[in-house]
Amino acid sequence: MQFDQFESAAREMGNHPQDHGWRDFFRLVGYGLAASSAELRRILERCHGDQPVHSATHLISLIGIAIKTVRPDALPLIYRAPSVKERLKLLEETIGEHGDDIRRLVSMRRNSFTGARRFLVPQAILSSFFTGHEGDGITFADFGTGLGILPRQLNCETLYRTFAPDLTWDEGIPRFRPIPLRSSLGVDRGPMPDLEWVRSCYGLSDYYDELFSELTFTLDVLADEGGQVRFHEVDLVDDEALTAFLRDNAVHAGNLSYVLYEISTAMRTKLVRTLREGLRPPGLLIVTEPRGELTRQGCDVLVYCRDRQDPYRVCAVSDGHFKGKVTRLEHYREFFDRHPMTFD
Repeated sequence: MQFDQFESAAREMGNHPQDHGWRDFFRLVGYGLAASSAELRRILERCHGDQPVHSATHLISLIGIAIKTVRPDALPLIYRAPSVKERLKLLEETIGEHGDDIRRLVSMRRNSFTGARRFLVPQAILSSFFTGHEGDGITFADFGTGLGILPRQLNCETLYRTFAPDLTWDEGIPRFRPIPLRSSLGVDRGPMPDLEWVRSCYGLSDYYDELFSELTFTLDVLADEGGQVRFHEVDLVDDEALTAFLRDNAVHAGNLSYVLYEISTAMRTKLVRTLREGLRPPGLLIVTEPRGELTRQGCDVLVYCRDRQDPYRVCAVSDGHFKGKVTRLEHYREFFDRHPMTFD
């Protein structure tokens, strides 16, 4: 196994301009791999062998989440050690003691971080694209849905008006307009995560504590006002299973938020192709991905439509948790000239 790509990924994530609770772990992993840390290399090799579909960034993140899950006090203790050598020694001891449990979690889980604000841009794009849609409504599917709040948040005006003012576009704030939804689906590989696993995916920081409070607030609102969602366990890299799901459920529009970066580069193209070919007309697919494989701040939003082979590169969001500012990318005007958005 070549460890260079994992060392490079860890170092680059460790240099991310924002520190929301995972940066010290990434830096320690990068240092450990450069120092040929035996336990760290062993757990990476075993987990990669179990799930070669994982990208380097995702596998490193998952191992950190698994450590945080099996021994919640481990990372705070490691971070308090006075030198990087002592921190690495403690990390090695933790992995050596809990390696089997870490490997088991990595083999069955994925990073299910659930952002309460990531529905904002899909709400704006979907409502603009499907304005005037004829028929009895569309079927929408959120692929890699995790806890599954995004498909329930769509068309929830309370949550939209709560969070939208913190994410501004050049023209202001997109006006809330309902999407003509007939049904919403949440799709992910089983087992579906619970709130406890999602909490483990959040970093150790005040910033993440605030984000988690937003998530629990959102869940309370959805209990009263959220839309109905049907959940389906489908492995997105199982081409036959995904094709059958699309055919059987007649999906018109899909969404991938922070999903593609988790899988190997070769499989990303295949996944997008399968979704595009399987969606019913008009066949809209929204893809939101972190910039630079989680090494740069913010994310880009791309939209795939049937009228062109390449995606519309629509916009960038300054913070991947969907606060801050939306800026135009090269196809913003072309897309929204065809599907106008209105602003308050």
